[in-house]
Order: sequence, then C-alpha cells, then structure tokens
Amino acid sequence: MPSFAEAKIGYQGEQDPLVVDEILEPEPVESGIQLPTGALLEIERRKAVWAERIYNTKGFWAGYMNNRKNTASYKEQHLLRREKRAQKRLTCRNDIRHANRDNLLSESMRCFRATLTMELEMLRKEQQYVESIAGVTDQYKTAAIFHIHNLMEAISTVISAIDVGVYSNKEDLLEAKVNLESHYRLSKRTALAQLRIDRSKTWLNHLMVRLHSVLILGGPEEEVVPKIEEAIACLEQKEARIFPLFSLEDYSALDSQFRQVQSEIKFCTEMARKAFMLNKELEQAHDEL
Repeated sequence: MPSFAEAKIGYQGEQDPLVVDEILEPEPVESGIQLPTGALLEIERRKAVWAERIYNTKGFWAGYMNNRKNTASYKEQHLLRREKRAQKRLTCRNDIRHANRDNLLSESMRCFRATLTMELEMLRKEQQYVESIAGVTDQYKTAAIFHIHNLMEAISTVISAIDVGVYSNKEDLLEAKVNLESHYRLSKRTALAQLRIDRSKTWLNHLMVRLHSVLILGGPEEEVVPKIEEAIACLEQKEARIFPLFSLEDYSALDSQFRQVQSEIKFCTEMARKAFMLNKELEQAHDEL
C-alpha cells in the first residue's frame, strides 16, 4: 500500500485487483439518496478514466528505473558527439574559406561527407535509445524509429553519391542538403517531438495515479487532502492541453506549444511537492506530541 512519500518518489508496487477496485470506487452516498442518471454516468466515466490511467502506467516506473543508467549514458555521450560535430563544422568552414577556386567543390564535399558520417553514428545511437525508452506507446515509438531509419538511409545515399562523384557542382550539393533537411530531418524532429509528448502524458498519468492512490489508501493528513486534490486537478488540466498537440503537423507550432505546456506542468508538480512537504511537517508535529 503506497504512502504519501512513496507516491512522491514514484512508487510502482504491484497492485492486486482489490486494491485497484478500491482506488476506482466512487465516493459513498447517503442511504436512500438516488443519484440522477447524469451523475451516475459521470461516476462511471471517471472510473473509466482512472482505470485507463492505471493501465497506461503499469510497469512504467520499473521500466524507467531499469533504463535510467542507459538514458544518462546516452544523453552524456550524445552531448559529446554534438560538440564534436560542431567543432568539425567550424573546422570545415575555415578550410572552405581558405580553399581556392579549383578545390572549393571537392573541399565542400569532403566536409559535407565528414559531418554526415558523424550524424549517421549519432542517429544509430539515437535509434537504440528510442528502442529502449520507457513510457511511450508503440505507435509513437514505431513512428520515431521509422523516421530515424529513413534519415539514415537518405544520408547513406548522399554519402554514396559523393563517393562516386554524382555531384558535379555546388548547386547539386546544395540541393542534396536542402532535401535532407526539408524531407527527412524535419519529419524526424516531428516524430521525436510527438514521442516526447507521449512520454510526458505517461508521466502525468503516473503522477496522478500515485497521488490519487495516496488519497484513497495512503492516509494523508486532513489538511493535505485538498492540496493533493488541487495538484491532481492541475495535472488533469495539463493532460487535456497535451492531447491536441498530437494533431499538429507544423513542427514549430508543435515544439513551441509543448514547451509552454511543459513549463505549466512544473507548476502542478510544485503543488504536489508542497503538499508532500506539508504532510511531512504535520506528521512530524504529531509524532512530537
């Protein structure tokens, strides 16, 4: 049975059907009072919502914790690879700037090929990371892997074209760069943004389920109950903001709106943190009596 503290840190203990039923059980009504049909339907709707949240987050925390070291390692190495690629680009710009007219195109292709090769390795690592990430649905994970793979194939094709001398002028090379960016990188960015949104939704559900189970089973201090309910309501509002993002096709709009929702979510999690701290203070005060 989860305590308030366990909910705060992400308790993911296995819950048997009786416990789940208790979490989903509506508030009791006084004997003899008949609820209107609308109220009964709303109760059933709410039970279905919580049942779906519990189902969607089952095993999430365990998967997240098991993959935590791999995630940290990937992010650290990814940052180093980006820095190395940025340094390579700076070196290439300097080399191209000092190239003469006769070897300008060959120097440009050499640098382009080098940065593409580095990007290809980054994409391989990124695909491995996406394949192991916890808390995302198959739909968005599959889409992200698909677009990463498409970009890798396109880059490999361009590298092969450079090697066999397909590009005979700077216009052809520029066209290849634009094609990679507009047709492949943009699709990949959009797919990864949707993946992050999907994972954020899972995190919201996870927090709500943990807080809700504390309300029902954790026995928080009476003064803390409305604080928890307020935090849950806040998270539910942000969850409602997330759903429309999946239908956005423009990457810039998708990215900016998701960033806005993320900043608002921090306010909700801060409410939950303050509720936890208040509960801890009240429990300690009672223990000292």
